[in-house]
Amino acid sequence: MAAKYKFALLGTPIEHSLSPDIHKIFAEGCGLEIDYIKIDTDQLKLKQTVEKLKAGRFSGFNCTMPLKEEIIKYIDKKSEQCEFLKVCNTVKIEDYILSGYTTDGDGMAAGIRYNGIEIINKNILLFGAGGTTKSVVLSLIKNRAKNIIILNRSKPNLDIIRNLFNGYENICFDLLNLENIIKYIKEFDIDILINTSQLGMKGFEESPAFDPDCHFLGWLKQNAAVVDSVYNPLKTKMLNEAQGRGFKIIDGFWMLVYQGAIAFEIWTGAKIPEEYIEKAHGIIKRI
Repeated sequence: MAAKYKFALLGTPIEHSLSPDIHKIFAEGCGLEIDYIKIDTDQLKLKQTVEKLKAGRFSGFNCTMPLKEEIIKYIDKKSEQCEFLKVCNTVKIEDYILSGYTTDGDGMAAGIRYNGIEIINKNILLFGAGGTTKSVVLSLIKNRAKNIIILNRSKPNLDIIRNLFNGYENICFDLLNLENIIKYIKEFDIDILINTSQLGMKGFEESPAFDPDCHFLGWLKQNAAVVDSVYNPLKTKMLNEAQGRGFKIIDGFWMLVYQGAIAFEIWTGAKIPEEYIEKAHGIIKRI
């Protein structure tokens, strides 16, 4: 019998995370045996927790908020994306060596493509400027998006991501407000709108205060797609409004599932059958 893999999720709060359920389905699809546990960990506990995972012969772990930047201190080898973004959400442990990766952006891109939307040569508007946005933008560049417009409510965070991608002539940066949303939708004939901010997330604002009913969606062309990184709730106010207007929508659980699939393949080398990707996405409908 093949050895059992041991994985973990580090972060706080994580009690409601579905990652163990998702990875159990991946393991089933690949014929592997795994344990995947949740360890509530903050920045102060991180070093000690990582040492315990190394000593306990874990094969890898995921990091979620607030550890995606803090974990960089303990990584021995970084992927090109991880090095550029200075964030990490997936760590492989091999011979006590920690290799770091970031899979959020590629997970978002894979989820978009799986749902029948191409990224190449498309004009894409993003809300947000945090760690998820950075990873998604890098993946959109890799997938040859035509133009990328990033809008964010906070100018300091907008300036950080502006400096990170300085030199890319096809990326624009501006403040997130109704005037700018409409301006860039019209100017660039937006194909895909992606929310990578906390807007719509349970416990945060349900929708933009400047446009609570998401009327800005009315400026999108009819064959545009609306994508969210938020999956709690599965259908945010923006996605519900977009669906009501007849747009193709892609919920945030696709990104979560696909970034997990990429992590699983990094850890095990196993390719997950597509039907088990669908099965993993289906668990969100049972909670």
